[in-house]
Amino acid sequence: MKKIIALLLLVVMATSLLAGCNNSKSNDSQKATQKEEDTKDTSDTKDTNDTKDTSDNTAAQGEVKPFKYGFISWGTADEHGRTLNEAVRWAVEAAGGEFVMDGSAISAESTIAAAENLIQAGCDMIAFCTYAGEASVPQISRLCQENEVYWTMWDTTISDPDIQAMIDQDPYYVGNTNEDQYDAGYKTMKAMAEAGAKNAIVIKYGVNIPTCDERVEGATAAAQEFGVNLLYEIVAPEDFKKAAQDALVAYPDADSFFLAGYGSAAPSLAAAMKEAGKDKFYIGAFDYFDQMGEELKSGSLTLINGGHMVTGTFSALMAINAFFGTPLSDEKYMVTIPYLALGSYDDYEAYIQYASQGAAYTSDELKQFLKVYNPDLTLESFQEGVSKWSIADIKQRKGVN
Repeated sequence: MKKIIALLLLVVMATSLLAGCNNSKSNDSQKATQKEEDTKDTSDTKDTNDTKDTSDNTAAQGEVKPFKYGFISWGTADEHGRTLNEAVRWAVEAAGGEFVMDGSAISAESTIAAAENLIQAGCDMIAFCTYAGEASVPQISRLCQENEVYWTMWDTTISDPDIQAMIDQDPYYVGNTNEDQYDAGYKTMKAMAEAGAKNAIVIKYGVNIPTCDERVEGATAAAQEFGVNLLYEIVAPEDFKKAAQDALVAYPDADSFFLAGYGSAAPSLAAAMKEAGKDKFYIGAFDYFDQMGEELKSGSLTLINGGHMVTGTFSALMAINAFFGTPLSDEKYMVTIPYLALGSYDDYEAYIQYASQGAAYTSDELKQFLKVYNPDLTLESFQEGVSKWSIADIKQRKGVN
């Protein structure tokens, strides 16, 4: 009998303990729920104060949350690489995230390796460019799907339709940024013509490269419209100066070069012109280089296109919008960004002060490209804001005459 009573007491005690655990969990759950509701109420109040009034609820507006953003490039040793990485940092830090850079991508294989490293480091989003080839895209797409990592491409348009069709089905691929190459080529040749160019030699940096081809197509259209004779085309020279010298011997009437890329070759072209006895000549080029200020100041350079570091900035904002739960489109999309065309030393000084050595956009300005802070933002208004990128726009926003 005593054994039975003892067993009954044990059962009662066990039941009491279990009830206590359940009550404890229930209380904890209630506290957590209450805390979540309190947090939600506070968050809602903050959103109402910090953003425009809208009928959308908090869920529809998305959620600001911590993140790591991984950016892949070739490094920071040159003007373009350094400003590119800093320009991405503008966007990431404006959104409250942590910027992580891998500057080892010099081939398709190293681009994939960089993506793997950034994903392993805990990045929630990554971005890269296909300057080393499109072979990296399928593998990076697979990596991002496996690890649920959002991704974009900057300064890139995919030319392989099969690759494009594949990434269009990737739920973590947001889209890409690029420039209007045709328009930039057209405007560059137009500027050369207006400055006085009459007979031009075109230099391409490669064959069957859409970016290069489209720039030349635009330049050709402008040449026809504004009366510039295109005398000769040089393709992918090993030595730019020697190629220019040889061309000037064959075409002594040439007074200008349209350099479709590799802006760093512009001083060599200028030297070839001077050695040929030409006091007045015109060079329009793409891709910033360290000596471009001196070349603009001396008049050796008519126009230089660059400043496309913001292709990384806006590519980051596209991904962050998706990560915050407010994608700008249900479809994959491309945002077109103008080049920052420098046509004078004054333009160069403004670029150096406000973009190269400073931040061309403030954090508050960049937040207007995030829907959590600007609920009225649409893909169309995002593109409209991006399209304002210019020296004139920078000066206007900085209050500079």
